[in-house]
Amino acid sequence: MRISKEVIGVILPLGAIFAALAVPLFIPEKKNLLASWNFYAAAAVVLVAFWTLWFFRDPDIKINASDEHILSPASGRVLSIEETPHGTKIVRIFMNVCSYHIQRAPYAGKVREIKYTRGSFINAAKSDAHVKNERNEVVFDTKRGEIRVTQIVGSIARRILCWKNEGDSVGQGEKFGMIKFGSQVDCEFPDSCEILVKEGDRLDCAQSVIAKW
Repeated sequence: MRISKEVIGVILPLGAIFAALAVPLFIPEKKNLLASWNFYAAAAVVLVAFWTLWFFRDPDIKINASDEHILSPASGRVLSIEETPHGTKIVRIFMNVCSYHIQRAPYAGKVREIKYTRGSFINAAKSDAHVKNERNEVVFDTKRGEIRVTQIVGSIARRILCWKNEGDSVGQGEKFGMIKFGSQVDCEFPDSCEILVKEGDRLDCAQSVIAKW
């Protein structure tokens, strides 16, 4: 399984901490490793490092591509489904710290606009997180209509990554960003689309179909 290159900025500091804790364990004067604070601390760092590698996993995904379907841009649980006053529908997806955290394009098109908004860091599962929290909106122009995907931080997530620029073309299911450590992703599309999911449904990024044109 591939690991996202974004892990480097996290795993290197963990490696340095582990080295600082582990070196004293090899000093001959240390008679009882199990009684050593360093031993337990180093073991904890190793566990965190393995979990971090798993969090940044980037497995090969079989894209469920279809001209008629809008795919889920994220893995997680459907938090809510809403209709807006300006003629769109929104599927809000909550990702916990164990979810696959890379985002993929729900439909083929071109990035028309990217807008970053500073904000708070409240729990991403709260109903007002999409209004208060720091977020990044990516608007895709497609041949069927506009789709807006919003990456929203949570109480743990502190960094949003977007690997595309305005004017870039994307294929359906193509990677375009990532949120580090627990968050929410909203997918907004025209209200003429038929929603195929309900609150509480589990979604797989670029595999689960959330709506059809």
